[in-house]
Amino acid sequence: MEDKTKQLMMSDPAEMKAARKQIDYLDESIVRLLAQRFQVAALIGQIKKQNQVTVLDQNREQTVLKRVRAVNSDDATADYIENIYHEILANSRAYQCELIKNSQQTKKGER
Repeated sequence: MEDKTKQLMMSDPAEMKAARKQIDYLDESIVRLLAQRFQVAALIGQIKKQNQVTVLDQNREQTVLKRVRAVNSDDATADYIENIYHEILANSRAYQCELIKNSQQTKKGER
């Protein structure tokens, strides 16, 4: 794979530069969207805490993964995107747990 990249860069460095610029733009968009997703996940974590619901909701996660597969029209990338979403979901759970833990420690400190 690395050799093909070098060949492409040597044959058309302007095309490679343009493609990488597009990747950079997409990465920035992904980061902004993930940050927004984490803000909403934090809100959901607060609601779960208030209602004494566990952070992990396996049914919801399966629904999200099925929806992600349905939205992606490229069968060649379906498994890769699903793997990424497994990580997003795991990190969202970890973030919710961290926020809940921190809010409980803050309440202990207020007593």
